[in-house]
Amino acid sequence: MSDMNYEVQKASESLSTETPADVPVIAPQWPALVASEPSPMSQATPVSQPVAARAPSRVVGKTRHPWRVWLLSFPTLGIYPLVWYFKINKELRDYSETIDIQPGMAVVAITLGAILIGIPPLVSFVHTTSRIQKAQKLSGSPKRCSAILAILCLMFGMVYIQSQLNKVWDQYGNPPLGTPLQA
Repeated sequence: MSDMNYEVQKASESLSTETPADVPVIAPQWPALVASEPSPMSQATPVSQPVAARAPSRVVGKTRHPWRVWLLSFPTLGIYPLVWYFKINKELRDYSETIDIQPGMAVVAITLGAILIGIPPLVSFVHTTSRIQKAQKLSGSPKRCSAILAILCLMFGMVYIQSQLNKVWDQYGNPPLGTPLQA
């Protein structure tokens, strides 16, 4: 026990308030408060005015040539359709806050879902066409995308889906990608 007390005493001596010369001491720089001077905290400070809430910004997606989308799938060995699918779902999400989508999950559904089960790609296509329908309705387009047509023409489904999405952007005169819209 006496050895333990000795070690505790040595440890407490090493923790004394003295510091070696090579260790810099950083002391807080507190302003001296004098009774005759008012403290900065006692003075009234103006409260910042709240920022007016802005309407959520909507942006236009990219108008793509439908057949070019389909043709690019061959030289890229099927990579471009995945990139395209991600992009159109991201553009739909950015177009309206009411269109809820995670573009990455949509791509996972058509890739891993196709390998593992086969049903998730069909569900993802149906959901994407319903998002396009919602965007068409919001834009005022009289045309509506059909999930049945997209699935029936699965070989050319990209062409159909892109042409329907272009009808949304046509309502705004096909401005460049990311052009903000008035709410």
